[in-house]
Amino acid sequence: MDPTIIAAIAGVLGVILGAVIGGVFALKATKRQVEVMLLQSRGDVNERLYSQSLVIMKFFAENPELRPYFYDNKDLSKAQSELEKLKVLSTAEMVSGFMELVALQLAEQPADIQPRWKAYIVDGYNCSAVLREHIATCTAWYADDFLRLLPPNSNERSTQ
Repeated sequence: MDPTIIAAIAGVLGVILGAVIGGVFALKATKRQVEVMLLQSRGDVNERLYSQSLVIMKFFAENPELRPYFYDNKDLSKAQSELEKLKVLSTAEMVSGFMELVALQLAEQPADIQPRWKAYIVDGYNCSAVLREHIATCTAWYADDFLRLLPPNSNERSTQ
């Protein structure tokens, strides 16, 4: 066989082998880069949820008269004034909106954190007649991922 044909075949095989090896390394590098980005994204989601949670806790600390409506099942009919009633209703929208956000971001949370956020939603729902009434009245506002987490019987407590 002609040495130039052998050299040409060897050259082509070398190019193909080099491309395959280079492609494998490029795929591994890309995979690692995507994994790092996913971890960073998950961390960003955690940070946003905890930050928003702190804002809500601060809101309740600054408005302690509203807290019993969301933690002690205080009925809206016991509001001292029309202004308090309006504050409670606005807070119900804020809290249920945050709960929906948590539910929508649940899959982005680490597996060991997910039950804690679910417990937050279930227990918050069970501890507030105002939230239950608001969500029942405005069901169309909320995502199914959130509504599916709510217990059919409001006396259920989180077991997590």
